[in-house]
Amino acid sequence: MNWQHSFEAARLLAGVGDSPPAPGRPRQAMLRRAVSAAYYAMFNALCKSNADVLVGASATGQDAQLWLDTFRSLQHNVAKNRLAQYANAARSPALRTFARSFGKLQEERITADYDPTVGFTRSHVASLINSAEDATAAFLDIPTRTRRTLVLHLLVRRRN
Repeated sequence: MNWQHSFEAARLLAGVGDSPPAPGRPRQAMLRRAVSAAYYAMFNALCKSNADVLVGASATGQDAQLWLDTFRSLQHNVAKNRLAQYANAARSPALRTFARSFGKLQEERITADYDPTVGFTRSHVASLINSAEDATAAFLDIPTRTRRTLVLHLLVRRRN
């Protein structure tokens, strides 16, 4: 799954980006789906990074199943909480920005999916998508060693 394609899908749903937006106000259903698509683009980029740095991006054979298991191992609430904890102490501005953007977008996604009383605007959704995509691209430019340390923090439980 290509995380950039998911951001493109989010833009299409929201009616923002290269093509001119449809006239009139966008439907809330489309804006809500756009928020969700943007969040999942970010989450899937994080999961792919985790699997790539632990197992290898070109895993084949038995390693392909290990890659998939690693990709699927991260839980949404754990990701948000542990990412925020790790990022607070991290030296990397890109990692801190990614963590903040991830947490904000997860909250927006929950609102979009579960709170029908909240309305979204095209400009707000466009801003969320752009911020998330920029933060994701910067995160993936962080050195592999730093991302490997992060994935261990995300996936491994520490005993007290």
